[in-house]
Amino acid sequence: MSPTDDSVDLVVDYSRPEFLIALIANLASAAIVPRLQDNYVQLEPVSDNKYTLRINEGGALREETVELIASGEPIVKGQLTQQYASPSGTLTVIYEAGLNGYVAKYSFVSTTEIPPVVALSPGALKAASG
Repeated sequence: MSPTDDSVDLVVDYSRPEFLIALIANLASAAIVPRLQDNYVQLEPVSDNKYTLRINEGGALREETVELIASGEPIVKGQLTQQYASPSGTLTVIYEAGLNGYVAKYSFVSTTEIPPVVALSPGALKAASG
């Protein structure tokens, strides 16, 4: 930058979720939610007080809907799906946050084959013990 150049280069790291969450919270509180379409992020206004967010990157998918209710409080409903290599499986978290606090339900579905359990009869156990 030359001494007479007053311009400033702004570099935004969209891969940082903290930046994205802060940006969306500020825009939502101002009731200004722009349409955003990127390789990994899609932000879509549904109405003046509601928008949807979709983030898809690196084996993780986050989808949520945010609605500002009459009191100005946000109601957030969403789902996060994350693929894991070890242990191999998929984690799914369904969440809701609002006036009643934060509630989340989760499940982990393993894609690793678990060997069958071999059960011994009571007679076999007695014979093995002597």
